[in-house]
Amino acid sequence: MKITRLSVIPLRLPVKTPLVESGGVFSEFNHVLVELHSDAGVSGIAEVEAYPSFERDGVETQQGIVAVLDNPLREAIVGQSPFDLARIWRRMDQAVSGYLRVKAAIDIALYDLIGRHLGVPVHDLLGGVCRDDYIVEGVGYGISIDEPAVVAAIAEQAVRDGYRQLELKAGDHRPQNDVDRLAAVREAIGPDIPIKIDFNGYYDTKTAISVIQAMQTHGVQWIEQPARYWDFEALTMIRNAVSPIIVVDESVDTPQDMMRVARAGAADAVHIKPTIKGGLSTARAIASVAQAAGVVVVPGTSAPTGVGMAAARAFIATTPVLSGGAHGSPLDILVEDIVTDPIPAGSVTVPVSNRLPGLGIELNQAVVDRYRVG
Repeated sequence: MKITRLSVIPLRLPVKTPLVESGGVFSEFNHVLVELHSDAGVSGIAEVEAYPSFERDGVETQQGIVAVLDNPLREAIVGQSPFDLARIWRRMDQAVSGYLRVKAAIDIALYDLIGRHLGVPVHDLLGGVCRDDYIVEGVGYGISIDEPAVVAAIAEQAVRDGYRQLELKAGDHRPQNDVDRLAAVREAIGPDIPIKIDFNGYYDTKTAISVIQAMQTHGVQWIEQPARYWDFEALTMIRNAVSPIIVVDESVDTPQDMMRVARAGAADAVHIKPTIKGGLSTARAIASVAQAAGVVVVPGTSAPTGVGMAAARAFIATTPVLSGGAHGSPLDILVEDIVTDPIPAGSVTVPVSNRLPGLGIELNQAVVDRYRVG
């Protein structure tokens, strides 16, 4: 079997409510669908998650994603056997350095193509399932930065709706507001619901330590990316000064990054998102290094459709030891999902194993056409 064609479909996906983080506001998602066609009559799909420039190192616009897929990555992929994953990765890396989010989509589409061709789910290709479902970290893709009373009301309703783990966004121009938000949430939901707070690398070292130490009195289980992605010394200082689990996300895109974080003692956990960290191949390599170093894996996604969510579900199903939950239905934030059988909005647990081939999803072509760009 050979890959005969690469299709690229840029999308503009509206959201129900903008997501507010320390760096800026997500008012829509501009993802790019990738489909690999084969001479066996089957194809594999995946997506590249495009973000505003504040969300990553450098600018990776939708137009840039399409350009790098059209050339040079197309030439590195077409004509190859999808089973030759290592060869395709070598060819992609020789063609262009970086672009791990884009290469992640190729990697995931290859797994989907192989699974569909063989008639087996991707999680079987990865060694089989370790679990059948996971708890959702609510609400949506994290509760946006807002007034403490507003955030507390959202959290209280989420717990009433059945959520058993929450994520709050942090990184305020007035640091005390972050502490006040957590205090208001704890007063609203009580002490038993685990909370992760994502700083998105907003604060300097001293401020981060001060804020986290103040938060500890209210109860917080995980602190994500409390320093800039490149500042391992700051992450180590923070980790040594506070009691919650310190999770890195943007600091780790590759297994080599994971080794550097482990050597520095910069984190207790790593947030692994297959759709942006080099696909299932690289995500699993990062997880292996983390496991060897005694760093626990927090599974996750950034802001996928049902396509990217399917890849995350395969990773979650097959990773032996995990800490905490992950995002739930894309419909918690998107107006519409682009798959035919989306995860229901408001889901508090999500199944990760099934017997459908590949990633176990099909595109809703009418929805894809509605949000297609150009």
